[in-house]
Amino acid sequence: MSSQGIDRTDKETIVSILSVEFEGNSPDDAGFITFVLAGDGALRAEVEALDIAVRDVTRPYRAPSGKAPSHPND
Repeated sequence: MSSQGIDRTDKETIVSILSVEFEGNSPDDAGFITFVLAGDGALRAEVEALDIAVRDVTRPYRAPSGKAPSHPND
C-alpha cells in the first residue's frame, strides 16, 4: 500500500474519503484501488479482488456556516 499526505504511523488519525477509484490492469479484474481523502491525502493499494462494505461511523457533521453546500447538480 502506498500513501500520500497522511501520517500512517498515527493510528488514531481519522480520514474522510472523498472518492474511491479503481484502475484495472488485467483481464481478471486485478488492479489498484485509490481512496482520495480530504486534505489532499490518498491511499492506494494493489488488489486481486474487492469485496467491501462501507459504513459512516460518525455523527452528522454541521458546517460552521450553518448552511448546506450547494452543488451544480442540486
